[in-house]
Amino acid sequence: MSDDGASNNELLLAACKNDQDDMVSDIFKEGSYDINFRDGAGNTAAHYAAKHGSLDCLELLVGHDGIDLDAKNTLEGDTPLHKAVEFSDDPDVAIAMVEILLEAEADPRIKNRNQLTPIQLVNPNNEEMKELLESAVVSYQVGDDDVVDEDDYGSADEDEIPSDEE
Repeated sequence: MSDDGASNNELLLAACKNDQDDMVSDIFKEGSYDINFRDGAGNTAAHYAAKHGSLDCLELLVGHDGIDLDAKNTLEGDTPLHKAVEFSDDPDVAIAMVEILLEAEADPRIKNRNQLTPIQLVNPNNEEMKELLESAVVSYQVGDDDVVDEDDYGSADEDEIPSDEE
């Protein structure tokens, strides 16, 4: 599949930069690539997709086993989630990318080289994005072990569910 001597890894980065999800699919079918390949600046295909608003490519990438969605690039120390938050061409696409990354368990608590988390990069006027990230941070802080699920206790009455107060 190499064009002009480019490796599949390089083609994957270019496809994600240019929103060419058909090329990403072709590379995935061929099978000779590294999903976490980095360019000279430490950017992965997920960084490129998020930075350039390549929503369809990002969806394909997050569905891939072994992808590292928390990879930091070399220059800024940004993760793909940082890049998605900073995407300003279309706020709806930015929110969709953030949702995709969060659903795929990208960690919203990671700080870049400037010690900023993705939520600290949100445009102050973008309440929807801010709420989305705040909710994700809370989910990470609470964790599954801290959430009481009805299935854990069947249909028990509230007074039958153990509490921390003793």
